[in-house]
Amino acid sequence: MARRYRVQHGDTATTAEIQGDGVVLVDGKRCTVTPFGPSRYRVTAPDGRVTVVTVTGAAPALWASTRGRTYDLDVDPSGRPRTTARTAGAEMTPPMPATVVQVLVDAGAGVEAGAPLVILEAMKMELTIRASHPGTVRAVRCAVGDLVRPGTVLVEIDQ
Repeated sequence: MARRYRVQHGDTATTAEIQGDGVVLVDGKRCTVTPFGPSRYRVTAPDGRVTVVTVTGAAPALWASTRGRTYDLDVDPSGRPRTTARTAGAEMTPPMPATVVQVLVDAGAGVEAGAPLVILEAMKMELTIRASHPGTVRAVRCAVGDLVRPGTVLVEIDQ
């Protein structure tokens, strides 16, 4: 029996149908997904392009890492849009347990959407926490060397 999912990443929504035989339809396009290690998958797109994806967390809160980028995913197995996002619009949080290696803003600073705020290190990867919207930094709630968990507010931005 096929399972349908709606995967939300920021403002982008993707539908996925998992057919149980290793075939996944992503927005109607057939992809083949092959597990090849703990939480690691080889995804082959219709054009033959292969991508390795590492998935962390547990539904409904998952993180997918591929090609040096980490995506915070909200998964709703019913296919319905989620009513709340995982990260509040004015608060920036880490996608996985990590160590703060650099804080790039101070309270009172003006930032544009997408501006880098904090750099984290997790599993030998650098993760940049970016502003989700323009505004003024209300508070910085982390320091270099802090160990932070998902859901920990790192930076608050007034809109």
